Amino acid sequence: MLSRNAQGLYWMSRYLQRAEHGCRLLADQFLSLEDRPVAEIERSWRRIYAGLGRSPLVGDLESGVESEGFMLADAYTLADELSFEPENPDAIRSCVAAARENARQVRTAIGQDMWSCLNVAYLGLRDVRIEDIWNHQPREFYLRTEDALRTFSGIADSTMYRDHGWSFLELGRFVERVQLVAALVDAQVALFPTSEAHAESDWGSLLGVCQARVAFRRLHSFQYGPALVVDFLVSDMRLSHSIRHALERIAEQLRAVASRRESAAGLAAQRRVGRIAARLDYDWPYRDPEDDASTRAVLGEIRDACRLLHADIESAYFSYAIEDSPRP
Repeated sequence: MLSRNAQGLYWMSRYLQRAEHGCRLLADQFLSLEDRPVAEIERSWRRIYAGLGRSPLVGDLESGVESEGFMLADAYTLADELSFEPENPDAIRSCVAAARENARQVRTAIGQDMWSCLNVAYLGLRDVRIEDIWNHQPREFYLRTEDALRTFSGIADSTMYRDHGWSFLELGRFVERVQLVAALVDAQVALFPTSEAHAESDWGSLLGVCQARVAFRRLHSFQYGPALVVDFLVSDMRLSHSIRHALERIAEQLRAVASRRESAAGLAAQRRVGRIAARLDYDWPYRDPEDDASTRAVLGEIRDACRLLHADIESAYFSYAIEDSPRP
């Protein structure tokens, strides 16, 4: 397919995955505002920002004030920045707008239902301000927005032909998912060390954001042991939001788009995914689960490798050099 269409589908999917993740983070955070101490809420905000690789525009997150009023003022400002701030390219509205713009440019590669669903989701966000949702169950707003974006994914899943367009859509989704989950788990381990006494809500919250709470309970009941949660989100192949499952899907789609005369960058992408997957299959099970430094080191390697993987995909399929036509 045309490289510009492949790139548009890839980035559309990445932006939508980023927006969904932001909705879940904020929905979970507003749930925590109901019954958790101010200090824990502040630490949860730090987890969000560390997981997104950002610093808040308002400055330091640690107020040092055990005040519910101060905490709510912080929440108002931070939620606004992560949802509607035009200067934040990772804000939910910015991501949905970017996804819609990419969809507009590849209208010939997506169906009318997909375009209509994404357009409706964008129009539902375009004029919303934080003051519009603050006094009317803000958590419900994020859940509704996430549902609208998941509806788009469902329409794509049920209507798209499984050609290269589908493969690039899937590549975008799972490359973004690996980066988001690895960054969030890394931030969790940094702020909630596994060796310290912990509240089950801290780790149950992480599972909820990664849509893994129900699956985890099937295996481990309600005992949210930190090491079990980390291992589940990183290495369980059967969990759709685990890093290992995402790597398998990336490898599958890279094979699908590979040509008989695959470029060096395309082959490098396949090898890179294979190396990360092998690291998790053969080294990860034998690590010391209580050694947070080694756990974070592996997560850092995964994030670095995923950034290089994106560069490989970009070079192989979107920005490759065009060979001159042979001379007669």
